[in-house]
Amino acid sequence: MNLKQLMRTQIAPQLIAIRKQKGLSLQDVALQSPLSMNMIALMEQGAPLSARHYLRLIKFYDKKLEIKIINLS
Repeated sequence: MNLKQLMRTQIAPQLIAIRKQKGLSLQDVALQSPLSMNMIALMEQGAPLSARHYLRLIKFYDKKLEIKIINLS
């Protein structure tokens, strides 16, 4: 799995879940964060954007991104 696939399949659904858990709309997040509503929507769709954008949103949600390297066997 490459990084783009990881964003689309793993991170994007978590971003949606976090936003909904907090009871926020896309517009709410856009008004309170340094990101536009369009940018947030793209991230929630798993768009191949700069990791910097994803990290801004993750930080806004007061979360950390953890990447693990694991054995395949």
